[in-house]
Amino acid sequence: MRLEEKVASVEEELGISRSNVKLITVHGSLALGKPTGESLVLIALADKKPPRFHRVTRARPIDLAIVLGEEELRRDAEREELGGAAAGVFLLPYVAVVDENLAAEVEVLYKRHVALESLQNLILEHRLASQRLLINPAFFLYDKLRRLAMINPLIRPYVKSTFELLPSDSQARVLKGFEKALEILAKEGMIIRERSAYSPTEKIISKTLSETPAYAKISRELEHAFKLYINANLSSPIESIRELGFDLRYLKPLKLPEPSRMIEIKTALGAQPLFVDMGIREFIAKTYGVRRNEIEVKRGAGVLNSTYVVSFNSDGKQVKIFVKRYLNWTDFKWVAAWLWAVGVKNFSLLASIRMSNEIYFVNKLIELGFNAADILHVNWPRKIIFQKYIRGRDLAKVMRNAGSGEVREKSVQIGEILGRLHQNGISMGDCNPFSFIFSDDGPVYLVDLEQCSYDQTFSWDVAELLYYTSRYVRPEYVEELAEGFIEGYVKHGQPGEIEKSMDLRYARVLAPLTPLRIQIRLRESVLNALKR
Repeated sequence: MRLEEKVASVEEELGISRSNVKLITVHGSLALGKPTGESLVLIALADKKPPRFHRVTRARPIDLAIVLGEEELRRDAEREELGGAAAGVFLLPYVAVVDENLAAEVEVLYKRHVALESLQNLILEHRLASQRLLINPAFFLYDKLRRLAMINPLIRPYVKSTFELLPSDSQARVLKGFEKALEILAKEGMIIRERSAYSPTEKIISKTLSETPAYAKISRELEHAFKLYINANLSSPIESIRELGFDLRYLKPLKLPEPSRMIEIKTALGAQPLFVDMGIREFIAKTYGVRRNEIEVKRGAGVLNSTYVVSFNSDGKQVKIFVKRYLNWTDFKWVAAWLWAVGVKNFSLLASIRMSNEIYFVNKLIELGFNAADILHVNWPRKIIFQKYIRGRDLAKVMRNAGSGEVREKSVQIGEILGRLHQNGISMGDCNPFSFIFSDDGPVYLVDLEQCSYDQTFSWDVAELLYYTSRYVRPEYVEELAEGFIEGYVKHGQPGEIEKSMDLRYARVLAPLTPLRIQIRLRESVLNALKR
C-alpha cells in the first residue's frame, strides 16, 4: 500500500472528508522510507477543532492520528497554546501528503518558537555570559525533544523509531527546518552565526533578563504540560496512555544525545565545551601537557578566599594561572558585603550570576580597549574559571610605598581608567584598590569583575575606591590622591559623580574601611578640589 493510500485509509477510518482537510503530514519511520517502525499522521482541518488523538488500525505502520483545526495548529506552532500536542510532531522527520507549503510554514514557525524558548532558557541560566556561547543547531532539536517526550509519552515510540534507530537520517531531515528558523532569528537580531554555530546577541540577552523572571524556565515547562493535557481532554501522561490503550512503548526511556554537549564557550584558548567538568590539575595536564605531580596549586591568602594560583613549567618557562571558584551564600564575603551595604549598594550573591558577570565583562572590557585577564577555561558545573595570571602589584601595595608625586601620578592614571569605564556605562560594583593591578609589563589591569554591571552606580564606585585607597596612602598624601584622581576622572567621567560620591551615606557605609580622621581629610580634599 502506497503512502497516499495509507493516508486515505486513515481518513476513511476516522470519517474525515478530504474536502475539509487543509494539511496532512506523516511523521516517523515512513517519512524516512522505512515501512517498518512506528509512524503517525497529523491532519489539520479547515474547521476549528481541538486536538484529538486516535488509535488507527488499517494503515500500519501508521498507528496514531492527531486531528485538529488549522487555526489550532498554527497557534500551537507559534506559541505552544496546546502545549506542543500537535506542533511537536514536527520535531520528527515528516512527509507532506497535503499542502507541502503549509507544512513547511508551520514547521518553521514552530521551530522558531522552540529555538527562541531554548535561547531564553540558556540566557536565564548563563545570563550575560550567554553572549560567549556557541550553540550547535542540534542543541535546539534535542533540548526540546527531550523535554517534550517527558510531558508527552505518546511521542516516545516515534522518537525511538527515528532518532534511536536512524539517528543520522532523522537529524539531517529535522535540522533543515531549524536552520531556516535560525536564519529568521538572525535577521531579527536575536542571534549571530559564527561558522556552524550560533550565539545570542546583546539584544535578546537584555530583553530576556529584563522581561523574564528567573523561575520562567520551570514554570514554562509546567505550563506546556498543563496546556497539552487540558486541550487534549486528558488529565495526565498516564491518562493519555489509558485512553489509547496501555502500551509499554510509552514507558521506555529514550536514548538521545545530551544537548549540553552541543554548546561551547569562547575563551582565549579557543572554543571549549561548556559542560566539561575538569578540575584544576586535570585541565592543566590536558591543556599544557604537564604531569599532574608537577603542578603546584596554592590557595589565595585568607580563610574565606576561593582563589588559587597554579604554577608549572612549560617549555622551560614557569607559567602561572589564576583560578577562581564562585560560591553561593556560603561565601561569607558577599553575604557580609550585602548586609553591610544594604540600602546603598546591591551586590550579586548567586555564584552563577557572579561568574557570568566576570566572563562577560572580562571580554567586554578587552573589546573596549581595557586590559583584563584573558579567560582560558570555564568549568560551568563547578563554577570555576581559569584566567591569565597578571604579574604585578595592586593599587593598595603601590600606594602603601608611594611617595609624593607618585601618589598623584598613580591617582591620575586610576581616575582616568575609571572615568573611561563609566563613560562606557559600566560600573565595577566592587571598586576597591585590589581590582587595579599595575603589571610588571606596564599596563594597568582590571580584575575581579564579578560585581560589574550596567546599573550606573558610578558614584558608589568612586566613593569605594577613594575611601578604600586612602587607607593605604600616607596621611600627608591624601590630598594628592584626591586631586590626582579627579584630574584623571574628569577626562572621561562626569564631575557630578565625584560630588555625589561624597554623600555622607557612602561615608557611613564605608566607615569600617578607613579611620575617621582620614575619611574627613579625604572628603574635604575632594570637595575643595571640585571647587577649583
